[in-house]
Amino acid sequence: MSDGKNTIAQKSSPRKGDAAGKASSEQVRRFQDAQARKAAMDAPTLQAAKDLAPKELQIAQIVSMFGLESADTNELLGVGDTIVRDQFTILYPVLVNQIRGDDNLTALKMHLDRTVDALVRSAIGSANFYETRRLVAKDAKDQWANEYRDQDRMGVDGGANRVENMRRIAAENAVKAYSLVCIAEGACLAYQELMGAEWAAYQNTRNKQPIDEKASALMDEALGI
Repeated sequence: MSDGKNTIAQKSSPRKGDAAGKASSEQVRRFQDAQARKAAMDAPTLQAAKDLAPKELQIAQIVSMFGLESADTNELLGVGDTIVRDQFTILYPVLVNQIRGDDNLTALKMHLDRTVDALVRSAIGSANFYETRRLVAKDAKDQWANEYRDQDRMGVDGGANRVENMRRIAAENAVKAYSLVCIAEGACLAYQELMGAEWAAYQNTRNKQPIDEKASALMDEALGI
C-alpha cells in the first residue's frame, strides 16, 4: 500500500462522531498541503518559494502595519548574488581544470549547484512555514469571528489576544520568508549569468511516490467534487 493510500486510509477511518469513514475537508487540505511541500522539496524551484512568500508590495504593508524590521530588497538580492560570485571567483582556479585546452567547469558547476540548492530549499522551507502560520491565523479569525466579536480587543490583562498573536507570528514569518526568497533569487540570477544557464535542481525520480487512484478518489469524495 502506498504512503498516500495509507495516509488517506488512516485519516478516513471511522472515529466516534465522524461520518462513516469519510475524511473531512480540513484533513484533505492538510494532506494535500503536505504532499505539495514534499514535492517542492523533492524538486525545489525558486518559483515554488516565490509563489508562497509575500510579494514586495505586501511585505511593505506588513512591515508598516506590524512595525517590523526588513532589509532592503536590493540588498537582499545582492547578498545572494555575492554568495555565488565570490565562490565562483575564489574557486575557479581550484575546481576548474583543462581538458584538451578547454576549461572543464564540471566540478565548479556541481559546487555552485549545491550552493544555490541550499539557498532555494531554505527559502522554500521558510515560505512554507509562513504560509502555514498565515492559514492558522486566518482559520482562527474565521472560527471566532461570529462567536466572539470582541476577540480583536485587548485582553483584560492588557496583553495581546490569541488571534492578534497569531497575526503577528504570521507577519514575522512573512518578513523571514521574503528575505530568504530574495537571497535565493539573487543567487539564481548570478548563477545564470556566470554559468550561462538557469539553475535547476537535480531530480531523483526514484523516490517519487504518486498518490494512487483510490487515494485520489477518497479525497474527491471528501471534498464533494
